[in-house]
Amino acid sequence: MTTQEKIAAFAKKIHENNYDGHGFDHVSRVVKLAKQILATEPLADSDLVIAAAYLHDTYDEKICSDVAQQKQEVASFLTSLDFSKEKQDKIFYIIDNMSYSANLLEKKELDINGQIVQDADRIDAMGAWGIVRTLEYGWSKGRTLYDPTIKPQHFSSKSNYHQSEGTTLNHFYEKLFLLKDLLNTAHAKKLAQKRDKIMRDFVTAIEEEYDN
Repeated sequence: MTTQEKIAAFAKKIHENNYDGHGFDHVSRVVKLAKQILATEPLADSDLVIAAAYLHDTYDEKICSDVAQQKQEVASFLTSLDFSKEKQDKIFYIIDNMSYSANLLEKKELDINGQIVQDADRIDAMGAWGIVRTLEYGWSKGRTLYDPTIKPQHFSSKSNYHQSEGTTLNHFYEKLFLLKDLLNTAHAKKLAQKRDKIMRDFVTAIEEEYDN
């Protein structure tokens, strides 16, 4: 088994029973998108990007109860694969600074490797699969799908963002419709055009059909 296959298996074990939009299918798509972007960014470190893409949600607070302990398990796993402390630090820096919520107060500086993983994750939050994942997450949290009397919010901190009890449809206005203008790489920006339209058409249809 190659190192990449071992990392994939490790991530799959963590995500395979997740049904809130953060399952291993999501991780696999992020890796695939990262590889597409890598093909257009020759200066990037492909091993670093792929590792971070596979591991980017392994200790996310949305899917684990003890973030610190889970992060240590990821570190121990990487050590078992002979990843140096320097390379581990680079992977963890990407994971800890790539999310939408981590960038609410100020934009975190990411090198091209981090930008690729961030773009791949954001692209999978858009389009048809982005719609599916948003619905899955909303259902898993018991959220109201749509209520026109509940307006979208503006979040200024990570804690406020994660404590939000808004509707599922509001998530498109609060985050997903903003992603197109936050992407880093040319290839991701190209992919985003179609996906952004798919989401906007879906939300418009929900709102129109609700009123008619």
